[in-house]
Amino acid sequence: MKLNRNVGLLVLAMASIGAGGAVGTANAQAPAPATTATAPMRGHMWQRHHGGMLLGMTLRATRQLNLTAEQKASIKSILANAHAQMKAARASGQAPVDMSVLGNPGDANYATALQSAKTLAANRIQQESELQGQIYNVLTAQQKAQLPTVLASMKAQAEQRHQQWEQNHAKSNSSAG
Repeated sequence: MKLNRNVGLLVLAMASIGAGGAVGTANAQAPAPATTATAPMRGHMWQRHHGGMLLGMTLRATRQLNLTAEQKASIKSILANAHAQMKAARASGQAPVDMSVLGNPGDANYATALQSAKTLAANRIQQESELQGQIYNVLTAQQKAQLPTVLASMKAQAEQRHQQWEQNHAKSNSSAG
């Protein structure tokens, strides 16, 4: 069963590493500068965000909180700052985990690569939670009070989509057999 646990951790690490995009090291103590230049974004300001689950959930929820232009600009600045820090970290030589080693538990470097993947995944979660906190601090008291209702609605919609998928999947499996 230890192998199954390692495979689960491997999948988690791969998803966390691959979720990368706009999430980087963030300084939770200092707010991001308001004058950070960013590339123009098409559509909704969060449309091009490729962060992980924690941050993505928060960003999707903020769409329903009637943010002011100032709040949107502040969040955009926070994300741009995190993205710049992530790019700087990559440029400084932070080596990614060798996925070909992680795919082969028999590789002599497997244990080291697995530990690196675990560390990267833990760091990603920490960075996302810091960004999530910065974004939360942009919200008004009323928006913070509304957030649990928005998240509950999002959860209910996701469960409904999952149930619909299961029904469609069951239908396709029964007609194929």
